Amino acid sequence: MRPVYRKRGEMPTKFMQSLDPQVYAELRKIAKERGITMQELIRAVIVPDWMGKDESKDGAGRSPRRSRTIRSASKRLRAKITA
Repeated sequence: MRPVYRKRGEMPTKFMQSLDPQVYAELRKIAKERGITMQELIRAVIVPDWMGKDESKDGAGRSPRRSRTIRSASKRLRAKITA
């Protein structure tokens, strides 16, 4: 069975994630306890939970990376102003 995408030829974006060995071991243990694969755990449990938490914060819809970048730039700017 092939996945169905909204637009013809549209494919989901792929990404690679590096995990600390201890984090990996814990996630693997959780996946095994649930009887699912690591990929299923990340796709069906972790990412949706993370997205829900991100949307519940102020600035819903912004990417966490962009929010951190904006905060870091803001801190650097404030440091220059006060120096």
